[in-house]
Amino acid sequence: MALGRSMSSTGAVALGLVLTLCLATSCFSKTEWIVGGWKGWTFGVHGWEKNKTFYPGDVLVFKYNPKMHNVVIVNKDEEFFCRAGAVGDDTYTSGYDKLELSSQGPMYAISSKPGDCEGGMKLEVHITTHR
Repeated sequence: MALGRSMSSTGAVALGLVLTLCLATSCFSKTEWIVGGWKGWTFGVHGWEKNKTFYPGDVLVFKYNPKMHNVVIVNKDEEFFCRAGAVGDDTYTSGYDKLELSSQGPMYAISSKPGDCEGGMKLEVHITTHR
């Protein structure tokens, strides 16, 4: 009788550990978002971010032709007016850039090549705090 009780409590403990592990990994998992989906970072990408939820630790992957485009992290006004160049703007030019989202709030990106931002190569991501 004692053996049966021991086996069932071992099973309950094992189930509890599995459930805890599942919850822990989903709470701390990172999502890699390919900006623009299958098209990548290109004209008309503006709006791709709508109805998506982004968290600190998630990664934005920018795939593009580096001879034609770039990625510049800008402020709200620069994104709205399609102007880059403020001191401190980070510029990426590899064609395959991974940017980890680090904090809550908005993040703005554009391509600063002539005509790109005006053609919809701009992004406004809102990062929430909790999964």
